[in-house]
Amino acid sequence: MAVTETARPGWGRRVWEFPITRILAFLLLLGVIATALGFGLKAILPHGPLGPDTTELLGEGVLATATLLAFGVMKRGADRQTADEAGLTVRGIFSETAIGLLIGGGVFSAAVGMLTAFRVFTIGGVNAHYLPLVPMVTFLLVGVFEEVVFRGYVFQTLEKRWGSGIALAGSGLFFGLAHLANRQGVVGPVLISFEASILMTAAYLLTRRLWLPIGIHWGWNLFESSVYGLTDSGTRINPAHILFAGRLSGPTWLTGGAFGPEAGLACLICGTYAGILLLRMAIRKGHWRGLPPAPHTLVTADTKGNTP
Repeated sequence: MAVTETARPGWGRRVWEFPITRILAFLLLLGVIATALGFGLKAILPHGPLGPDTTELLGEGVLATATLLAFGVMKRGADRQTADEAGLTVRGIFSETAIGLLIGGGVFSAAVGMLTAFRVFTIGGVNAHYLPLVPMVTFLLVGVFEEVVFRGYVFQTLEKRWGSGIALAGSGLFFGLAHLANRQGVVGPVLISFEASILMTAAYLLTRRLWLPIGIHWGWNLFESSVYGLTDSGTRINPAHILFAGRLSGPTWLTGGAFGPEAGLACLICGTYAGILLLRMAIRKGHWRGLPPAPHTLVTADTKGNTP
């Protein structure tokens, strides 16, 4: 094989093609679209305060919609990719999302089982008037928003230039930085960037579609906040939408403290273990990508078919 250096483009194009530039452009476009949708929604809604459930649903709906629009514009316009290449095909939209929901709920339930075994998790009561619809829709929208951003655009953009390994670490860093906004310390975002990135990225790599990680994210958050009533990344939901009044009491290294169990040892072990299992399956399927050739390098065979 012969390696030929093609003509290098100008500095402006090189800056635009740099992955971090593309990611920042995507985030900027997402912010602009979300702001526009928010103002438009505010203009058509009736005046007066909205209930907390309605406010949260609308907010997550705006973010999810803006994310999908920005993702489509960047993938089709800037990256020249189809929906299939971007991981948002019709195939698997229901089956893989449902399987992901079960995996996410199961993995988090395993973490709760570990916390119960350590006698730091107890159930204070059961809500006989449990209303699951609002949290189910809300957390599905959260899954769409975060997975399209981090496993969709950020991971895919980094992987195209630097391969799966660097993309896994880089998207995890972005994911952790985003959770610093919860203002519950640094340990939680660091751990969640590790455990969640391995689990969600492995789910994406296994299918090369976004539905499975969206489903896992959905199931994890739904079971954590709505089924078991625990703090999710520093926030708690309306008690009317909590099935079991779960309580954690014990050392922060195990329970996660104010950030929630995602910053504790149980979630770290269960989430990372499940992610490694999925990652091994993805590698066996040949979905792990190494470092690609340098940009503007053309690899061809010589006329005699010999290796130089």
